[in-house]
Amino acid sequence: MIPKIRVHAMVPLIITLCALLAGGARAQDAFGTLSGAHFDVRYQRGVDVEDARKVLDFLQAEYNALSGDLGLDLRTKLEVRMYESVGKFLSESTHQRSWRGAFYTHGILYLQPVSELVTRNIFEKSITYELALAILEQSVQKGCPRWLAESFAAYYSAETAGMTPPLGARLSAFSDLNQDIQQYPNPPQRDDVHFILGATMTFFVQKYGEKKAFHVFRNFDGMTGIDVVFKRVYNQDYTAIEKEWAKYIASRTASFK
Repeated sequence: MIPKIRVHAMVPLIITLCALLAGGARAQDAFGTLSGAHFDVRYQRGVDVEDARKVLDFLQAEYNALSGDLGLDLRTKLEVRMYESVGKFLSESTHQRSWRGAFYTHGILYLQPVSELVTRNIFEKSITYELALAILEQSVQKGCPRWLAESFAAYYSAETAGMTPPLGARLSAFSDLNQDIQQYPNPPQRDDVHFILGATMTFFVQKYGEKKAFHVFRNFDGMTGIDVVFKRVYNQDYTAIEKEWAKYIASRTASFK
């Protein structure tokens, strides 16, 4: 005769097994932490602590430069998460493709393995681009358009160096850039978008100088429109700037030069 097993007697065993399984999952995803003045770098088990230190040191150096050039500071410490594999980075950052070596969203900067970034020669560019967006998030929340923030990030990170200009790009309004950002989130189209974004900030730097081009971001206050901000900073009407920019972009992407 097969003995009956009381259900209530199995409950503690089930709870114990669940706890062990959960504990195993947590152990696999365990993070160490290196803290600096402006960053908490959390690195997954399997990530070399020296890689975490390299990231922290680079972030701090870039932050000092960015903060000085923009006249802006991070409002709170930035959490950085480093992963031991590209697959883990993709699942945690909700990306489907690995083209983006780093990704900033909702107050967290996600990083692919340092070895992967170094191999692809995008370590500095990827981190600087996303750090710039993290610092400029406060300006975006106060009315700075996304295209302007990403233009600065593309320019400052030198991401577009070596990119081939897209031929025959025709843009007549700054708002076209926002549409492009939303319409082409992935390569190969994204390279074209980023080239124009980088060229856009180059236009402002060449026309007004780096100081004015960079300090425009701290003039957004949540109440003043971009046309007023541009007039205040650049002493020129928004529509006039837009027309000059459109001509500049057309010259940079013309089929024949």
